Amino acid sequence: MAHTSSWSFPNLIDPTRNCVSIVEDNASITNRTRLLLLSDRTSLYHNPNFGAGLRRYIFQYNNANTVARIQDDIKEQLYQFEPCVVSEDTEFADGLLFTGDTADANFNHVKMTVGLKTIYGDRVRIGLEENEP
Repeated sequence: MAHTSSWSFPNLIDPTRNCVSIVEDNASITNRTRLLLLSDRTSLYHNPNFGAGLRRYIFQYNNANTVARIQDDIKEQLYQFEPCVVSEDTEFADGLLFTGDTADANFNHVKMTVGLKTIYGDRVRIGLEENEP
């Protein structure tokens, strides 16, 4: 079990207890990783290196090169900004860009599942979905 905690994002305030909402253990790692991966560069903390910026891949061609770039960006971000995750052991499922026809409800979005191995030996799974802006 992980021994870490962080602010809950995007729900920072817990109105029932009138305080900042905190998540602990693996939920903390999942929360921080989702924030990291769905943030665009410079959109948070004004750091030009923070954030995988998955939104920029929405209108890209769905080929092996694009998928490899997404996966490399995710591993790099985890290595730099998430000390509780072993970035080299990150696994991907459904790591594709979907660019179906306009009748499809899943038109132009990035959808993937990322499996993380924590430094505590746990496995955590995160489902990511980034829609068209």
